[in-house]
Amino acid sequence: MDYDYERLKLKELIIRNALSYSKKPITLSNGQKSHHYYDIKKVVLEPLGAKLISQLMLEEVKKFGKVKSVGGLEVGAIPVATAISLWSHETGDNISVFYVRKKPKEHGLKLRVEGNSKEPIVIVDDVVTKGASVLEAIDALVAEGKQMLGVVSIIDRGAGETTLKENGIKFSSLFKDKDFARAIKKKKKEELKIKS
Repeated sequence: MDYDYERLKLKELIIRNALSYSKKPITLSNGQKSHHYYDIKKVVLEPLGAKLISQLMLEEVKKFGKVKSVGGLEVGAIPVATAISLWSHETGDNISVFYVRKKPKEHGLKLRVEGNSKEPIVIVDDVVTKGASVLEAIDALVAEGKQMLGVVSIIDRGAGETTLKENGIKFSSLFKDKDFARAIKKKKKEELKIKS
């Protein structure tokens, strides 16, 4: 695998399919407002996007050591973790998947953490803004006596790394928000041109 080439291909896919600009501010998951938005599901739920994300994210996850499982808070982490797990089978790393529910199920086993949360664990996510959903997943795992090695996301919007480091959590991402600055500027021009 040519990491730099695949990363560039993924960046192009994100710009084309997942990055949007709106004149009217968009509310992010943490309540902040932004004019640009990353809908990573439009990339990870397509075959090429899933392949690129699985390969690149597996490389990032493995930097934390011998990882047995990946996962995070529903819904963003589910397709990312699943893609990583599928590719890890091909590479012989055999990483399992779990996900954390926002609320425990009210029937069955009433679990909050579903799947196979085998230690050592790495939390994964599509986009980290302030890190609230990642911290929520970590809290749920800690409540079950689990420990994690760190967090890996596809995109860090800026504050995630700061928040996580303040909480003593190792963090890495494939991209930073600033990596898309030129594309955001271009999409802004296109949006304003269309609206005028």
